[in-house]
Amino acid sequence: MLHEDPRWHSKTALERPELLALLEQWHGWAQVEPIPLRKRFDPVDFPKLLPWVILAEVLGDQPHFDARYRYLGTEIVHNFKSANLTGTRISDLAPIFARRWSEVCEKVIATRGPQFFRGAPFMVDKAFLKLEMLALPLSRAGDAVDFVVIAMTPDSTGRPEPGGK
Repeated sequence: MLHEDPRWHSKTALERPELLALLEQWHGWAQVEPIPLRKRFDPVDFPKLLPWVILAEVLGDQPHFDARYRYLGTEIVHNFKSANLTGTRISDLAPIFARRWSEVCEKVIATRGPQFFRGAPFMVDKAFLKLEMLALPLSRAGDAVDFVVIAMTPDSTGRPEPGGK
């Protein structure tokens, strides 16, 4: 049985071309506003990623972070057994899952920029599915992080992150 790790681990760089294309597009948007506008991001513009996208609306970060899931792609629903979670607040999840997703979003909010992670689904018998993740901030007006978009793809390399687990 594979060891299941509840955490997403930071990466220093992305490898998957689909994620790199989204990151490049985000950097283009960031030339216009400090934090790209939510209206610039339409998941259907990234058809290969669409099933692997999560869009979370930030509800607050002080004193406690919370967000509401606005969109969960079909592969997220399937691989994370997350049917019927659209509209759910992260704080309504079991504590171990709330902590797992809050850590990702809080890092994006703190840095106000792209973050890269690796990991696997947790407690759904899919620990074998290694994933690479890109998490990006989006804004309503360009100055605050109002949304976090998370896109992931299966990591077919199977290589560990240098210096990581």
